[in-house]
Amino acid sequence: MNSKTLWVVIVIILLAGATYWYSNGQSAQQAGPDQQVPASGESSAVDPLMTGTWKSTDDAKFTRTFNADGTVTDAYEGDASATVTGTYTTVDPLKEPAGALGAVPLESLTGVTVLKVTFPQSEVMYFGVNSLTETSLTMTYLGRGNILLFTKVR
Repeated sequence: MNSKTLWVVIVIILLAGATYWYSNGQSAQQAGPDQQVPASGESSAVDPLMTGTWKSTDDAKFTRTFNADGTVTDAYEGDASATVTGTYTTVDPLKEPAGALGAVPLESLTGVTVLKVTFPQSEVMYFGVNSLTETSLTMTYLGRGNILLFTKVR
């Protein structure tokens, strides 16, 4: 390799490094000095469309309520003992423990919002948000592959 080619390669590497450094610096600045960026890959940022009460289209007695404070409540009409409140957060599937998402290939989750839902005395559940509008929500329970369809109640 001649010296001219070597210099071109060095300049390209420096430009790529500067671009990487600049883009990472911008995302850290966007978080703001008073905001903390979770190190574990969890994010408290929730799409405002998600908050509210959603009724299952498969079972009209089942509702799931997502609150802006990160709590989630599952309820079943006519069975008060089935009502349970837990927490939910968006997560980076690549940063979750190995096997936590079941047999789902991680590359299939690229660009998908993944919710981690935790209820007391229950296993942690992961859901992929397939679609979300003002009136409908479609999620896939990643542990089993079940597709859950909801319409917004309020």
